[in-house]
Amino acid sequence: MTDLQILHARLEDLAYHVTEPFCYGCYIKVEGENCPRCGSDDLMRHLDGVGVEYGTEWVIEQLIEDHCEPIDEEEAYSELLDEIYGEVKFDGIVFYPSDIIRELDPVAFRCGCNDYLAAEESDGQLYEVNGRYYRLYDIEEMIADLDC
Repeated sequence: MTDLQILHARLEDLAYHVTEPFCYGCYIKVEGENCPRCGSDDLMRHLDGVGVEYGTEWVIEQLIEDHCEPIDEEEAYSELLDEIYGEVKFDGIVFYPSDIIRELDPVAFRCGCNDYLAAEESDGQLYEVNGRYYRLYDIEEMIADLDC
């Protein structure tokens, strides 16, 4: 198993831990694997304050969005550029590479930012939820905090 698969399995376990089985037909929370009223085993998951739905992906997304801070994508890319290339001094004025690229060629800056995010995600450093990126270590901290 890859690190990302292990993380996802831990997130799924957490999703089951923080939700309850729910019978939509009887509209009740259920203890166990079957509804005590109708006997159905086709149960949804109930997350307090959010709602009910089948599966755990929605719970995982909700937990990450509620407990983790998304990265500022352009700021993260700017920090990378500035770290790699350093300051540019011209006539006593300090310029940063990220500001220069962003100002002179905003399309190239955005393309570079997208490439950076894709590389970070494929390297297992970021986790994407609904178009926003989160650092894996923030998600791991959330799992540790919520998995009592």
